[in-house]
Amino acid sequence: MAPKEVEPWARCLLPSANRSVVWLFDVDDTLTDTQSMHHRAADSLVAELATQMSESLAASVVNRFRGVFDELLTVHQQVPVSDKNRLLSLKQLDSRVRSYQREILEKWHITRPFSREVLLRIASEDCGALLTPDGLRHCTDRYWDHMRENPIVFPDAVRLSRKLAIQGAPIYLMTSSDARYRERRNGQFTYDPKESLEDKNRRMENLKNHGIRYAKAFIGDPIDKPSADFYNRALSEISHDLDSPLESLFTVVIGDSYRSDIQTPLELLDSTIGIWCRRGQPSIRVEEERVVSIGDFNMFIEALEAVESKDKR
Repeated sequence: MAPKEVEPWARCLLPSANRSVVWLFDVDDTLTDTQSMHHRAADSLVAELATQMSESLAASVVNRFRGVFDELLTVHQQVPVSDKNRLLSLKQLDSRVRSYQREILEKWHITRPFSREVLLRIASEDCGALLTPDGLRHCTDRYWDHMRENPIVFPDAVRLSRKLAIQGAPIYLMTSSDARYRERRNGQFTYDPKESLEDKNRRMENLKNHGIRYAKAFIGDPIDKPSADFYNRALSEISHDLDSPLESLFTVVIGDSYRSDIQTPLELLDSTIGIWCRRGQPSIRVEEERVVSIGDFNMFIEALEAVESKDKR
């Protein structure tokens, strides 16, 4: 996008005396480098797994655990895949993940692609490793402790958070469930929304210690993104918090997945625009009428500051 094309977008994101701008951020792989966090947390499990199998086999399980997550993230972020064999492999993996959640689907009408309990089970099976349900639970508890205690927050996300806080902008988080499942003896998994919600909320609270400021976090337990029910609840609570009708608010939704983070809010509210965070993209790009994509928040901050500087002249 040329600077002249960026300016109208940046200008509409600045608050005015007659209009508040509400910011609604996805968290994983938008504000935090969750992929890198996953790799580190997975690596921390080698010693624990080695108490139940050989160290070399434990290392193989961890390597596969890392890889399964990476493959599913490709699907989640809608990264184009041209190789037909790889595309088929990704679809088969996604189907396999969901097959462990049949009972959850029957009860809660949802399946989730990133339950680490399911992914670690798949990794252990693919490597021919024996891992009991209790052993699986113990490992994933340790994994999530590592994830909560060692967040990797993108520096540009902290910079944007600080800038918005100085403006007094209302900032909210919208984040999917971490899907803290428990494995049954029959190989299926069960789900306690309260337990999963409390665990994710602790992880979100710790982000405040790492430069992310926000008023409230909306967590997908039991109703998750991208359902309209999830976003209707979030938007209604924001409207109540700000004592303003929804139609009067200008809402910016930001996430790394168009389907999960952006599409539904745009359908629900005409006064919403989406910012698709596609890290590594070299420039700001218009995706559709109310959606732009960015490679990082720095290019976005620079566009905002250019407009602010121009207005002060």
